[in-house]
Amino acid sequence: MSMDFLGKGLRFPFAFARRSGGAQVSTVTSMDHAHIHESILQILGTRPGERFMNPEFGSHLKDLIFEPNDRVLRGLLRHYIIDAIERWEKRVYVKDVSFDESSETTDENTILVCVSYRVIDTQVEGNLVYPFCRDILTDSSDNVRRTAIG
Repeated sequence: MSMDFLGKGLRFPFAFARRSGGAQVSTVTSMDHAHIHESILQILGTRPGERFMNPEFGSHLKDLIFEPNDRVLRGLLRHYIIDAIERWEKRVYVKDVSFDESSETTDENTILVCVSYRVIDTQVEGNLVYPFCRDILTDSSDNVRRTAIG
C-alpha cells in the first residue's frame, strides 16, 4: 500500500539547507508518521492570523497563556486541540487528549498534553506530547513580566 497520502513538505521547525541556502524539505519517512507529528506541532504552535496567506490556520492555545492552571484550563486545552487538529489535519482522528500530572512533571507553568490519534487510512495509532508552557521571567529591574513559550 502506498503511503503517499501522508504527504511531504517543508520541515518543521522551518530551517535552511547549509549548502544551497534554500528551505529544507522534510526527510522523514511516512512509515514512522513523523510528518504527521510535525504537522500537528505546527498546527498547535501557530496562532490564527500568523500565516499571511492562510490567516485562519492554527489553534487558539496561545490565547490561554495567562489563564489559571486548573481544570477549566485543561478543558479549554482539550477543546482547542481537538478542534484545531480535526480542522487542519484531515489524515488523523483524535482519540484522546489527556494530561501528564505526575509529580515529576507537575508545576504551575507547564502542562504536558498527551494527544492520541489514529491515522484514518491505515488505522495505525500514534501519539505525541505537546508541552504547553508558560514561563515567568524577571528582568534586570526586578519587574516581573510573563512570556509565552509554546
